[in-house]
Amino acid sequence: MPSDPREGPSASPTSRASSLPRSIFVHDDDPHRDARAAVDAVLSDGFMGAISILLVPIIVLPFFVHFSTTISGALEAGDLTIILIFVVEYFSKLYLAVDRRAFVRSPWHLLDLAVIVLSAASYLPLLGLHGSASAILLLRLLRLPRAFAVTGRAASARSSSETEAPPPPPAPEEILRQLDPSHLDAPRRLTWPELEQHLATPEPEWIDLSRFHDAALARLSAALGVPAQHFRAGQLDDLWPHVGRLEDTVFLYLQSGEARYPTTTREFYTIARRGAVVILHGPKVISVTPEGLDPFERVAEALRGPAPSGTTFRGRVVEGLLQATLEDYRELLSEVALEVTQVGRTPRSRLPKDFLPRVYELQKAISRVASNLGHFRELLGRFASGRIALEEEAAAVQERFEALADEASYLADLASEATESVGTIVDVYVNQSSYDTNRILKVLAVITAVTLIPATLGSVLGIDGPYDFVFWQVSLVIVFGMVFTTYVFLKLGWLRA
Repeated sequence: MPSDPREGPSASPTSRASSLPRSIFVHDDDPHRDARAAVDAVLSDGFMGAISILLVPIIVLPFFVHFSTTISGALEAGDLTIILIFVVEYFSKLYLAVDRRAFVRSPWHLLDLAVIVLSAASYLPLLGLHGSASAILLLRLLRLPRAFAVTGRAASARSSSETEAPPPPPAPEEILRQLDPSHLDAPRRLTWPELEQHLATPEPEWIDLSRFHDAALARLSAALGVPAQHFRAGQLDDLWPHVGRLEDTVFLYLQSGEARYPTTTREFYTIARRGAVVILHGPKVISVTPEGLDPFERVAEALRGPAPSGTTFRGRVVEGLLQATLEDYRELLSEVALEVTQVGRTPRSRLPKDFLPRVYELQKAISRVASNLGHFRELLGRFASGRIALEEEAAAVQERFEALADEASYLADLASEATESVGTIVDVYVNQSSYDTNRILKVLAVITAVTLIPATLGSVLGIDGPYDFVFWQVSLVIVFGMVFTTYVFLKLGWLRA
């Protein structure tokens, strides 16, 4: 069963199933996320650093140049404006912070608060608290720290964002295992020299390479004498199930999916493709599987059972690997069906704002799975028709692989039905949105019609003319007109819930 990235690698199928159903979205537990992002974008550290630099000439120049009253007033207005921007920035970010206590305790924000207090102290004379010339000079000089403080904070944020990313984790160590008909209960771990020795023998056996990476694939390519382009790790996930051939070597490029659930509100539900290769090299079967997709134990357990008549070890291994791929698809589609059902039952009020992009991504991923299953069914048809020989009785091969092809067709139909179900959810969501929009427009139309009556009557009475009305008469006409208009729209169903 595809693993959940939130679970450890040793999680059992039972523990994974117990956590279902999960969701294609995570409910946002931070109501200020969008507002905080907007404030951070507008009042960014770079912007605050830029305007703080303007404070230096505003504060310093009056000590060396005597300006006119008009210019001095303009400088004071600029200084006050920048102070107000600092105040708005600090308190808006404090209000929108995820942890306000941590925000206040941050060294840079403590300095911001001190700068704001010093700025307010420098403007105390505006409140009528005039002091001596030296006191005013000191208060004016106290404005300088905020310029350097905000500039330093911006520089610190820039340097922290430009720090070198941590190196990627080392590639996992590959695992080489071997199984042959005489030792089904005791799989062996191989080294690369032992692998080359086994490939040189004519004995039937199954060799599995899991957790592969580019270096391991290059060594396998050299050991088999096969060009490296058949073992490019980056392209395995993008190849749909198909068959390749090089002289007497057959390559089965398989693909399955892994459901990856979002853990944050910004992540999407995805179905990651997992590519594998099964190589038929003489009497030997060589499987190459990525990390997280390891059918070795499942297939080995099936091989320990009784062998059907007319089968060979090579054919049973190939059939087991194809059957394991179908099981992965079956488990994946079971999860997808639960997800589609859960999304369809979720009230519209609880859906996220970006629900349509999320459900479109889900629909696209399921469509890709349906397409992969179609190609996989064609691959199974080649075995059933004998175009890929397994050195077994034709009747036995045809019967077994036709059964697998029928199961692939059934799973492909399930994937197509899931795609249609998601499309239905999208249609219902869009229709409900359109209905709600029409309701709002109808209410606005009713409000406009009702308020048009007093507005029209007031404009008419405002014109000089032979009118002789008292206030209560005008009020009675307006109230009667508004009540009657509301009654008409109510009967028409425009105000019906």
